[in-house]
Amino acid sequence: MSKRADAAIARARSSRDSDLADLMEELRMATISTLPESRADCLRNAEWLRQRFEMMGFEARLVDVVEGGNPVVAAEWNGAPGRPHLTIYGHYDVQPPDPLELWDSPPFEPQVRDGNLYARGAADNKGNHMSAIKAVQHLVGSGGLPINVRFLLEGEEEISGRSLPEYVRSSARDLPTDAVLIWDVGFDEAGRPSLATALRGLLYVELHARGPAVDVHSGTFGGVAPNPINTLARIIGELKTSDGRVTIPGFYDDVLDPTPEELDAWRKDDATFTKEAMRMMGTRVLEGEAEYLAVERAGSRPTLDSNGFLGGFVGEGQKTVIPATAFAKVSMRLVPDQDWKRILESLQSYVQKLTTPGVDVQVKLLSAGPPVSAGADHPAASALRAAFRESFGKEAALVRIGGSIPVAVDFQEALGAPLLISGIEQADCAIHSPNEHLLISQYHTGIEALIRFMCALGD
Repeated sequence: MSKRADAAIARARSSRDSDLADLMEELRMATISTLPESRADCLRNAEWLRQRFEMMGFEARLVDVVEGGNPVVAAEWNGAPGRPHLTIYGHYDVQPPDPLELWDSPPFEPQVRDGNLYARGAADNKGNHMSAIKAVQHLVGSGGLPINVRFLLEGEEEISGRSLPEYVRSSARDLPTDAVLIWDVGFDEAGRPSLATALRGLLYVELHARGPAVDVHSGTFGGVAPNPINTLARIIGELKTSDGRVTIPGFYDDVLDPTPEELDAWRKDDATFTKEAMRMMGTRVLEGEAEYLAVERAGSRPTLDSNGFLGGFVGEGQKTVIPATAFAKVSMRLVPDQDWKRILESLQSYVQKLTTPGVDVQVKLLSAGPPVSAGADHPAASALRAAFRESFGKEAALVRIGGSIPVAVDFQEALGAPLLISGIEQADCAIHSPNEHLLISQYHTGIEALIRFMCALGD
């Protein structure tokens, strides 16, 4: 390990209390991008980040790309001419904390319990991007950065916003880089660092069903009135068989099968994954296509799930109506080489075949993004894997991630640099769920891993 890395790690270890306090300060900002009333906190968080970058000697600014959107925090330091350039990605927005009654402590009042930091955003993504900021801070304070570094932090990841993707594509000539570190995932169920070789894409839609012109009495008109709830429930049920196979015509036509090497590695991990997945979800069984490994179904197979359903009277008590409208939210996670546009077109046609007389069903696109493949055989990946090994004492697992990071494809296509998709959150950190938490030791050791990574990249 270089003297620069030694000095920065020593500095990080002596600053653990203040590093944790800074993360907790950011977590107190309720940056829920989907809620208009949280915009002030989003803007405050963005400015808070910009000021921190300036204090480290970076040129930093807030970039407003889409009217009414949350700004991109763009920060850059190019004081190492001739050395590699690293772009680091993260996001400062978070998911809503609902249901609040299931939290053991208020979601935006971070608390430490049993070695974990509990708060919305602790893992996704403030713990991740703060570990990167702290790694840079300690290198700057220990003689300077060994590489050129750019941070691009967005405030719209959780709503698949367009600000950062549009900024990356429109400014690509001004964003040359040798690698992009997408620091927004974490460790696997076996407690190993992971390096993603693929991310699933997303196709997210609403199905809007309309029957009678107004809500009608279910006694007077029951038996003759078209019922949009009944029809929509039937359609959603028909979209997926009981054994987990999606029925949209052509849905699986372009699915890229895993390599024999990937399957061999997954077979070794499948029992651990199955056990940990059931524990984390609190379920006795895993569903899905039984002919595929559980770890395979969670990362390299496409999915379809209903995420919400609303129609008619849903308050306490009784109101016997046949509603005029109903709607449902349905998401599909897509894998290489599926094309979301083709699947959307097929879904729209299929829904029309499944609907019933008198009920009009429309498919509304909410967001979409293609799947992404990333190699792990380039120098930056080797440097990160070595940093993980030295810091955590474990080899990084090559995995396909079941989730989606919308801007990843924009980085890949516009910048043309290798992607490194990783992070420090533990597998059971409960992102998007009540009681989200980050193991504090992951945060501190993650800072050290990134110090080692950047120094290795500089060498």
